[in-house]
Amino acid sequence: MTESDTPTIIVEAIPSVQGEVSAVASATAPFIYFDNASTFGINEGVANITLEANRVMVVGGEVRGDRVIVAHVRMSVGAIARLKSAIEGIDLQEQKGESGERTVN
Repeated sequence: MTESDTPTIIVEAIPSVQGEVSAVASATAPFIYFDNASTFGINEGVANITLEANRVMVVGGEVRGDRVIVAHVRMSVGAIARLKSAIEGIDLQEQKGESGERTVN
């Protein structure tokens, strides 16, 4: 095997910075799409939301739909306020016809 036949291995070394988001840990974070937040509640100070997605498939030559759970979200009471703020920010962007990411802390 010659040097030109050797595959190039790319190593990404991104150090974590205290108090910041780790790019390394973010690489494996899932993207979650959902159509419905079917159940929600709070138990001993921990909030929960169940997220569902709609599926359409062919079964025996017939088109059928069903719903599947895609995530069980758990969060602290403080995180509820931050999630609510993010959703309200998205709603405001949509009303103004804006797009793109914003960071609100």
